[in-house]
Amino acid sequence: MTEPVEEYAEAPLPAALRPFVASMVGYRLAGFPPGVHVGMPSRHLTVILALDSGIRVSGNGIGNEPRRFGALLGGLHTSPAHVHHDGTQFGVQLALTPLGSRALLRAPAAAFASGLVEMDDALGGVGDRLRELLALSDGWPRRFDLLSRELLALIDDRRSVDAPTAAAWAMLAGTRGRMPVAAVAEAVGWSRRHLTTRFAREFGPTPKLAGRVLRFEHSRELLGRIPLADIAIRCGYADQSHLVRDWREFAGASPTQWLRDDALARVGDTPAA
Repeated sequence: MTEPVEEYAEAPLPAALRPFVASMVGYRLAGFPPGVHVGMPSRHLTVILALDSGIRVSGNGIGNEPRRFGALLGGLHTSPAHVHHDGTQFGVQLALTPLGSRALLRAPAAAFASGLVEMDDALGGVGDRLRELLALSDGWPRRFDLLSRELLALIDDRRSVDAPTAAAWAMLAGTRGRMPVAAVAEAVGWSRRHLTTRFAREFGPTPKLAGRVLRFEHSRELLGRIPLADIAIRCGYADQSHLVRDWREFAGASPTQWLRDDALARVGDTPAA
């Protein structure tokens, strides 16, 4: 019987990429049982460059029937994505910051908030070129070096988020969603209504919804480490029931159910979409 293959590697990012790319992870898996991984909402846009026949995903705005992507691009989503695999996976996943959307993808993050798309639909051939380049390269250091160079060449510093909107995002993200929207609006010198309009136009979710996603993201980091009631307090929820309601909306399951199901499916899973 062939031994399963399980490779994960994370790239050291060049300083010039760090404002735009939060992480770059390579994975190669083979010989595992088929399964489904739940990709959770988070503060990042997702790019997955499949270095095999593609990645099959359902949910997150594209319906229940799995679709195959070669170079997947997903915006700031607020519902789970389901990654279907047959036990073999090979690719690179990028977590892009919302500020990196304009610089690397030539459009605000809001342009990709409605679901998942092929990267080539946004950048015309870039996804296929990157996939081919990486698939022909040997070893993760070489792949990461090539991909970093390609991304650096894509950066367009002229396409930046306006300062007040960028500051609003930084305040929400820096407090993990616990800063009241009214306080954010006051800090940037806008009315709450104007902030909501400008923020949603740039990022997709409203400031209130983005704050909820950020609190959910924090709760996920703490899940399994401390009791749910303590997680609710630490993450700014009114109570444990409030926490569970957000989990059912964003993850499609309660925290305890997700923790149990994730433990069963953890081996051989790709990073989250």
